[in-house]
Amino acid sequence: MKLLFALVALMVVSGCQTVPYQGVARDVKRKPGVGGTIAVPLNPRQEDRDRATQAMISNCGNGNFKVTEEGEVVTGETTQASSRNDYRQNTQQQTGTFLGMPVLAGDPGGVDTSTTSTRTQMKEWQIAYECAPAAPMPPSAAPAPKPMKPAKKKK
Repeated sequence: MKLLFALVALMVVSGCQTVPYQGVARDVKRKPGVGGTIAVPLNPRQEDRDRATQAMISNCGNGNFKVTEEGEVVTGETTQASSRNDYRQNTQQQTGTFLGMPVLAGDPGGVDTSTTSTRTQMKEWQIAYECAPAAPMPPSAAPAPKPMKPAKKKK
């Protein structure tokens, strides 16, 4: 039974290690055949860049694009708030009287509340690109025109 459990555990652990990372890229803006902007995570991995390149190729054709700008872009903001209550014990004691009124010493107790909020900018890496115009075919690659046959004379 222990051997079976060990084998199952080993298969689960090794199975998790063999899943390759899939790149992440999404179109922020896309003009078919013209260009666009693609977003990838901050500090992109090669797989992310490969996925972005595939998106540019699908829009412009193989190698028919030029990256015009790339950089970090703020896309939003998150706010995280927390509060803490500190309960103070009542340590008041009557130490005497003055003109018939009790004289107290110590802390009356209560609750001290402190609140903290933290704002964090949400960022991503964006790649702007343009589709390059199709390059004209060089003269050597263009098909040669067929020679014309001489016109037949009518009799």
